[in-house]
Amino acid sequence: MTKAELTELIGNGENSLVEFKRDDVRPEQIAKEMVAFANCYGGKLFVGIEDDGTLSGIQRADLEHWIMDTVCTRYIHPALILQYEEVQVGANLRVAVITVPMGVSKPYVVRNNAREEFYIRVGSISRLASREQIVRMAASGGVLHVETLPVPPTSLKSLDKARLENYFRDILAEPSLPQNDD
Repeated sequence: MTKAELTELIGNGENSLVEFKRDDVRPEQIAKEMVAFANCYGGKLFVGIEDDGTLSGIQRADLEHWIMDTVCTRYIHPALILQYEEVQVGANLRVAVITVPMGVSKPYVVRNNAREEFYIRVGSISRLASREQIVRMAASGGVLHVETLPVPPTSLKSLDKARLENYFRDILAEPSLPQNDD
């Protein structure tokens, strides 16, 4: 990312794909933003920028290692593969740009204090996901197959026998059909 591209993104402010954080942020706060991006459409997390867009820069010499090792491996599950880069914006001023892709193994969680929290991105805010949103993420990530869940209060009598026989005979090409409900 060039300095000009960075300046343009900062000028547009935070949104559903962009988040600013200070360098002194706690690991669970960074994990929260990354998980929210991964559970939605992905996004860019800028470390070294205040919420109002003021450049404060990064001070940590090992920020990339801290992000990849501490934040990603200890706080985020399943693991995320990120892109990390730093942009020099002044003589002694650098900003970290962390690109979080849209996740393929949803839902992603933040593990902290013996809890797992699911976050999503809504506009410029990362918030806890509702139960329904978690189920949808699990289904889209291939973790949950809703078509295999029971549908209460149904029974075998709820099925259309003619359609079921058609399915077995024409779709599955079963040579013989069941003769009774058992």
